[in-house]
Amino acid sequence: MAPSQLSIGSLPNEIIIQVLSSFETRSLLPLAAVCRRFYGLVGRVHYSRLVEASRLQSHQVILECYHPSEKLSTPSLHCDFLGVDGLVEAGDDADLRELNNLYVRFRPYLGDEQPGAIFGEAAGSIMRGPSHDIYLDSDEPFSQLCTITNLVKIGPRRGLFSSIANITDTVIRVKRDWLKSEAAKVAGMQQRASKSVDDTSVLWTNDSTKTVGLRFKVVQDQSVPTPILFGRDEEPSVSYSLEYQELLIRANWLLLSFETAEAQQVTHAGKAVVIASF
Repeated sequence: MAPSQLSIGSLPNEIIIQVLSSFETRSLLPLAAVCRRFYGLVGRVHYSRLVEASRLQSHQVILECYHPSEKLSTPSLHCDFLGVDGLVEAGDDADLRELNNLYVRFRPYLGDEQPGAIFGEAAGSIMRGPSHDIYLDSDEPFSQLCTITNLVKIGPRRGLFSSIANITDTVIRVKRDWLKSEAAKVAGMQQRASKSVDDTSVLWTNDSTKTVGLRFKVVQDQSVPTPILFGRDEEPSVSYSLEYQELLIRANWLLLSFETAEAQQVTHAGKAVVIASF
């Protein structure tokens, strides 16, 4: 009797999923191109990982955003998890392309704020989140914000990190035209609370990949005097306040950072190593 021919295609889904689960995400996703069956199974494994990563598990996102001249005087911001729009609705049968378009939303806040607090009325006053003041001289078409986001795991003592994974480290250009347009929306009460990643109130660290974005409310400082005389082609000096609304991180990118942080934790297991402090 001729021996039976066995192939990976004859294996049940449960065994293939168990094998796929042993791959890190960077190695797992390319396997979706093997065949239609693998595409679906890789999607199921990837979905479960996104759900797990969104829980953060003692991890926290830290945001540093400052003008290059104000690095030492600008405090870091903690980020309160708000949710992943569309993750539950997608389910474990979600298409990989659909999962790639999911974003995790956070609310940046100063370390002395109460985590989980929301913007609104409190004790008869309006709570206001952290903000940046931006001043542009007449010859400046834009300002800059150095933006660094890290996923950290809280250490055994307050203020210590046992692992840290960089999510992004780049510089955002804050253009005069964008400031003027967004401030006009706020002044005209045209800005609505939005969760869309395509909303113009979001400044992306990379316009092509849209990996990490900051949603701002822009308010012009009307107290800055307009010069009496300036050239026809010159813009007057202006000042704006950029109030943080949300930090948006592509879910896939957060997952990769989560795995990096977990790998660091395994590498340093049993060792008293302080990777960073806050």
